[in-house]
Amino acid sequence: MNKKQRNRKTVTQNCRNRIINKRYSSTTKSLSKLFLSKIESLQNSDVSPETKKQVKGILNKVYSIIDKAVKKGILHKNTAARKKSKFANLYKNI
Repeated sequence: MNKKQRNRKTVTQNCRNRIINKRYSSTTKSLSKLFLSKIESLQNSDVSPETKKQVKGILNKVYSIIDKAVKKGILHKNTAARKKSKFANLYKNI
């Protein structure tokens, strides 16, 4: 494999990895916004067990995607811990 082919392969890998990394970060942001909007709506009204279960499901998804992003090296572990702690405190206060 000559130098030109190696460069082309590297560029292809970088493009693929950039798309994968973007998917993790955008999913993290969108799930976080969804969770925060649910929390805001619950603070304005009374909390039913069904909605609390739904919020818990969203929280579990947020935790999962944050942990996967840390595993892939997209988020730093301290950043992930800070975000998870913030979400846990918000959930606990409803």
